[in-house]
Amino acid sequence: MRSFSYYLAKAFYASPEDLSARVFELRPLRNKTVAVFGLGCLGAASALELARAGLGRIRLVDYDIVDPATAVRWPVGFAAAGQKKVHELHELIRQNYLYTQAEPFDFRVGAVRDASSGRSSDQSLIQDITDAVDLIYDATVEPGVQHFLTDYAWIHKIPYIGLSATLGGWGGKVFRVRPQTEAGCWFCYRLWCDDHSIPEPPSAPEGQGTVQPTGCADPTFTGAGFDILQVALMGVRMAVSTLCEGTSQSYPFASWDVVHIRLRGDDGALVPPRYDTYNITPHPLCPRRSHAGPQ
Repeated sequence: MRSFSYYLAKAFYASPEDLSARVFELRPLRNKTVAVFGLGCLGAASALELARAGLGRIRLVDYDIVDPATAVRWPVGFAAAGQKKVHELHELIRQNYLYTQAEPFDFRVGAVRDASSGRSSDQSLIQDITDAVDLIYDATVEPGVQHFLTDYAWIHKIPYIGLSATLGGWGGKVFRVRPQTEAGCWFCYRLWCDDHSIPEPPSAPEGQGTVQPTGCADPTFTGAGFDILQVALMGVRMAVSTLCEGTSQSYPFASWDVVHIRLRGDDGALVPPRYDTYNITPHPLCPRRSHAGPQ
């Protein structure tokens, strides 16, 4: 007599509608595209959160490989060591967030162009990266790149989010520039910070807040991953809020353009996270805008 075995297979439902039902306010993200520049501990965590939130398309831009020592802060540990950051994150998103289309771009803004790359120019590549994007998300933490990308976003009328952490992970900054509004620009934000109208978040002293890794030409900052993550999450909240602007029954709009985060006191003592918000208004010394003050 032939014997049979029976198994019960549990059915799961994971269509885009099933997923978005759990985060109803984030439905507008399904039709949005974001270009993320810089995939260090801030950018990589942000990219994964945007994919988890249901973003339709994400363009990942970085040139670096994963140093195993960054396992203390980067979202993937030793398994990613030696891999290109863009390809590691692209594969992670492709396997786990099926409804987010990720595109990797192995590129460093401002680097000498590789003649063997086949690109006619870096400008043409940046145009491809930002074509039809709804937001530029800058986690490069480099003022020169911020200057370039905010100028580019301003010219092409693309909303821009920039973010950085302070030395030691004592605090962080998230700021937004919306070119199609009467708000101030990146120059205005820097000028308001320079004259202390927008106070700086706390930062560790230079000797405590940086470290020179063995075999690396550039020093890096110190700080715990769980502290740095607070800055990335605030950046994602700002980005999602901006992407959902003008859509009913969606994620609330942030009425401020700047969040400075305090995770330590000025003396380094641990404090509950504090989020100070400001609006970027035109600065009288800005070459692009004029009058008003921070709110």
